[in-house]
Amino acid sequence: MVKTLEQVRREVGQFGFNDYLRHLKSVEESCVDGKPLRVAVLRSYTVEPMEPILKLRLLLEGFRPSIWIGGYNQYAQEILDAGSALHQFRPDLVLMMIRLDELMPDFVDEYSTRPSSEWEERIKSKVKEVGGLARRIVKAYPAQVLVQNMALPYGGYFGINDAQRPDGQGHLVAKFNQGLAAELADLKGVFLWDFARFVQAKGYDNLYDPKMWYVSRNPFKQSAYPAIVEDLIRYFRSSLGRIRKCVVVDLDNTLWGGIAGEDGIQGISLGRDYPGNCYRDFQKELLKLYHRGILLAINSKNNEGDALDIIDNHPDMVLRRKHFAAYRINWQDKATNLREIAKELNIGIDSMAFIDDNPRECELVRQQCPDCHVHCLPDKPYLVPRFLDTVPGLECISLTEEDSRRGEMYQAQLVRGQAAAAFQNLEEYWQDLALEVTIEPARPFSIPRISQLTQRTNQMNLTTRRYTVAEVEALAKDPGWRVVSVAAKDRFGDHGIIGAMFMRLGDDHCQVDTFLLSCRVLGLNLEKYMIAFAAAVAKQAKVKRLVGEFIPTSKNKVAADMYLKLGFRKLNDTMFSADLAEPIFESPKHIRPSVESLLPVP
Repeated sequence: MVKTLEQVRREVGQFGFNDYLRHLKSVEESCVDGKPLRVAVLRSYTVEPMEPILKLRLLLEGFRPSIWIGGYNQYAQEILDAGSALHQFRPDLVLMMIRLDELMPDFVDEYSTRPSSEWEERIKSKVKEVGGLARRIVKAYPAQVLVQNMALPYGGYFGINDAQRPDGQGHLVAKFNQGLAAELADLKGVFLWDFARFVQAKGYDNLYDPKMWYVSRNPFKQSAYPAIVEDLIRYFRSSLGRIRKCVVVDLDNTLWGGIAGEDGIQGISLGRDYPGNCYRDFQKELLKLYHRGILLAINSKNNEGDALDIIDNHPDMVLRRKHFAAYRINWQDKATNLREIAKELNIGIDSMAFIDDNPRECELVRQQCPDCHVHCLPDKPYLVPRFLDTVPGLECISLTEEDSRRGEMYQAQLVRGQAAAAFQNLEEYWQDLALEVTIEPARPFSIPRISQLTQRTNQMNLTTRRYTVAEVEALAKDPGWRVVSVAAKDRFGDHGIIGAMFMRLGDDHCQVDTFLLSCRVLGLNLEKYMIAFAAAVAKQAKVKRLVGEFIPTSKNKVAADMYLKLGFRKLNDTMFSADLAEPIFESPKHIRPSVESLLPVP
């Protein structure tokens, strides 16, 4: 029986190989509006069975994929030949699937013929070779590149003795992977697929098929390909910006075992013994998300006093009140609570994951908040600690400084909101903030954050153009473009980089291609400061007009009239223009330009 698209979304994690083949056509027919995505697979071994699985998974992620698979073990030629099919394909994402067995076959089969010192030098050379190929790709076009690292051949050359000797294969394979990580670290948009960790987690015997290898140069069992794509899709989601902003959790039988109102702080299960240790470890996993920049929030039917007493005072709580950006602890229905949390945090419900132990509550939220990603906890406590592994969109392939501090920033935002209530009008509040703004050209340290903002920002994003790290870097180097980051701080704390502009210079005008601001700083009149800054850049370039564009989406209605409010004239449904000779580009008086700004101050 062919499943509905929603059923496929829920069950795809349990699909076997034939399930993917069975449902691919119906999923393709249902997912016709996805964003085009060209994926190139460069390989040293047979990977064709992976194609239908990868295609279905990318369709479910909102893409319309075209997948090109390079020739068997022809990856170097295809990268180095500027006229190859790879370069004609011009991929958005490149997956380099190269095994140690083909990259260094003598290392695998003839290890004892050379001293380990010589192999170590060969490894350094091969690391440079692979890094150089990745460098060639990102130099040729702004693609995201995912490079497979190396797994130790089964057993190692010396068998169980291999681990006993400092010159064993295992130690040198680890050095290879460490060297490869270091080699790729400075390449924007190039990431490692930790294949070695994947093999270790799944088990060599569960993945590899000697018959398939000898018959068709396919190293894997048919059943291994869903697992391979399941692992890869976590990397794809993150590198392509499909990340959840907030995890919303229940409390009873979720953060602890038992019911706060009935069992009290002394009676709930939370501690070092079963089952309390399961919930404590689950909190540890949530804390990891907090430190990756994913917000945490609470949505619980409970007496607020009972719940907060546990959160604030229980000795085995890992998460405290400071770790939650928002909470609703009341007897209101959870769908309403969820909408209120989204509004308070100024984020879309579709960027939230809701986790609850009660299937009825989960189904209510699914029905009333269909855009939310709802996940029901298993009823076995020992399955709870690793449950987050099954929740898509929680991996961060690249972490910025803002990610590590995002939870603290939202706590400061709560304090700002409380302070605002003490003022009679908005202008007085703005003046009290002592807001200072730094606008500067995109730099190596800010480019990942700028890319992240284009991928994640939906509300104050006037064109919603998504840029990868490699694309931002390419535009930042283009003399016809100006790409800048916008950072802010005030007396309550540092917001970090919260905005960006991409400006394209023409013969007589400067067009704002991308204008975006994080939802955390809406309402501070920063958009007026940024447009005044864009006008200053345009005047410096000696053009006559500043042109803005607004492409409406279901989420950016808040930005619809920005250009009109700032004095632009409407040219058509999407384009706006302002004469730079007109005195409309004033900088708000409550915003102080930072001395660190490197472009002309408006």
